[in-house]
Amino acid sequence: MGDAAPWEAFYVMAGGAAAVLTGLIFVAVTLHVGPIIGSVLHRDRAWSSVAILASQLIIAMAVLVPEQPVRALGIEILAIAAFWAIRTIRVTRDLSGAMRRLDRPNISWQVEWPAWIAWLVALTGAAVALVAENGDVGFPLLALAMVGMFGFAIWSAWVLVSEVAD
Repeated sequence: MGDAAPWEAFYVMAGGAAAVLTGLIFVAVTLHVGPIIGSVLHRDRAWSSVAILASQLIIAMAVLVPEQPVRALGIEILAIAAFWAIRTIRVTRDLSGAMRRLDRPNISWQVEWPAWIAWLVALTGAAVALVAENGDVGFPLLALAMVGMFGFAIWSAWVLVSEVAD
């Protein structure tokens, strides 16, 4: 069955790190607010960096709710995964032309999108496993998704700052 208790330290650390990184991204965005707001891609990247970290904070808080049924946690995480899946489809549809026009090495997109899809698949798989009350699969998959989300948020913040600084 598996429960969240063995994962408590991981989610305390993940929630704290997400909160701190969210604040740092706000500071970075504030320092370059003009160019970020002026570009649809930069504005979206800044928003997604903050939103992905906020999602992690919400996930960490949900995991740490005392005596929460595993199925309920799975439903909460499934809602977050559904949000990100819908957002991914929308961004792909609405911003793909602007992404192709951006002067960035093609290799960057070839790495970025598969990494994005990988953490989203892990998040969705974790949610489905938890809904099925299989914490032995769900919690490790959720941890993997969280690491991927952190990696993407940090990468996204770096790309944002480096593109705006030019």
